Amino acid sequence: MRASILAILILGGIVLNIKAQFSYNEKAQAIPPASQPFGKEAFEPTGHTVIRWLGNAGFLINSRGTCLMVDPMLKGFDMPLLINMPIAPKDVPHLDAVLITHCDNDHYSVPTCTEMSSVCREYHSTFYVDSLMETQGLNSFGHRIGETFNVGPISIKLTPAYHTWQNEYPGYTHEFKVEDYCGFLMKTPDGLIWAPGDSRFLPEFLELPAPDVIFFDFSDDSWHIGLEGAIKIANAYPKAQLLLSHWGTVDAPNMKPFNADPKMLEGRIRNPERVHVLAPGEAFDLVALSSSEGEQCAETFIFPADAKASSEYNTGDVYVSLLKESGNTMIAHFIFKPYSRNFWHYHPDAEQTLLVLDGEGYYQEEGGEKRVIRKGDVIVTPPNVCHWNGATPGSSIVCMTVTEHAIENHAVQLRAVTDKEYAN
Repeated sequence: MRASILAILILGGIVLNIKAQFSYNEKAQAIPPASQPFGKEAFEPTGHTVIRWLGNAGFLINSRGTCLMVDPMLKGFDMPLLINMPIAPKDVPHLDAVLITHCDNDHYSVPTCTEMSSVCREYHSTFYVDSLMETQGLNSFGHRIGETFNVGPISIKLTPAYHTWQNEYPGYTHEFKVEDYCGFLMKTPDGLIWAPGDSRFLPEFLELPAPDVIFFDFSDDSWHIGLEGAIKIANAYPKAQLLLSHWGTVDAPNMKPFNADPKMLEGRIRNPERVHVLAPGEAFDLVALSSSEGEQCAETFIFPADAKASSEYNTGDVYVSLLKESGNTMIAHFIFKPYSRNFWHYHPDAEQTLLVLDGEGYYQEEGGEKRVIRKGDVIVTPPNVCHWNGATPGSSIVCMTVTEHAIENHAVQLRAVTDKEYAN
């Protein structure tokens, strides 16, 4: 999508001096600014993507109203902490998903995940972590490395990780495998976010599609990416915003994984203004092109919008251009603005082909699941099959339909798609 190419990042303060954004405590541990608590307002729909650091490796992502957490550790950790958590699990109003990179309890926090289970629709991780989550009664799903799945408008791909440190220590009955650990590459409408997870440095980390944001683990530990590996990654993706992760949270002065020092990055990162020392709970806004620019660009991409379609058969702002209507063939160009959709309808004795030219939307046939459709998708609807299509909450969709109809009435309109049908 163009957003990943033309994204404009609105930053919560340009970092010119890394040292000015953090301090040291009496134990010489680097610590972040004071926590910024947040509540239900952080989960409300937005016109862009907002990221909040939760402490350690945890993040909240609200992408245009779709909310997910990565590795949240909000309560019950078995070591003392240096920060106050910005939100308690009991205060989380809703989540579309929680993503867990691996089983270490500073990433898979059982107390956190179980307490949020009543407000979280689903949990995702590797197959091994999925097996652990199932024992807790969580609605969990396991995935292989390289697999892609969707949470609302967010496309998520598992990236590799190498963190089998447990195999070097006695007392573990499970033989850990490389595929038990992962990272997540998350494509939002406003840009690409990469959460590497805990891992030794891998060459594959330099071969990803260029992220717009990296959850940046720079701890100088042999079972993590390590300081030198982190610098390689930062300089391989010189435009990626670096949100410091896995530091300043756990009061364990002698444990390297918890004691990364931001001053060690000084003078070694290209474009150092993109290093962001967030306070726990602080909002970082990832914003694509302004809506007016984005819509204008989409609307003139191939054909202009001729006229607004009738609200008698559509919900929201829908624009249509008839490109051909002769004989038994009708070709039409549609623009659906965010939240808009047509009614349930069918084409008598006529097959219809839907071509998605730009943006992202939904398509559903009667009795089937609603599916996300994107630029490049081609959907063929058989004759007489009841269906609807439209835009997602976070994106317009531009599409073309080709309908070969045998009778004058090329579409039979039924009823409006309810808000519940649209949202589920």
